[in-house]
Amino acid sequence: MVFSLFKKKKDSQPLKNRIEFCITNLSLGAADAYDVLLEREDIEMEESGCTSHCEICEQGIFAIVNGEIVTADDAEALVQAIDEEIKQNPLF
Repeated sequence: MVFSLFKKKKDSQPLKNRIEFCITNLSLGAADAYDVLLEREDIEMEESGCTSHCEICEQGIFAIVNGEIVTADDAEALVQAIDEEIKQNPLF
């Protein structure tokens, strides 16, 4: 049997923007933004126990969009900031 590391997958999935939320920050108000973004197909959501950004978490709500930290004062503003980050720095 021949195994290739370079074999193409037949069903390739389109790349999605990755958004990571801290579980603690979700409980502090980011959950409303999470619920809105969960419905979108262009985004892959992830929840982490801790993202090691405690100083940012204490100050307000935030998300990590494709590796970049995005902050806001409320959930609506966070969704807008995430959309802006995706427009400025798309994954694809």
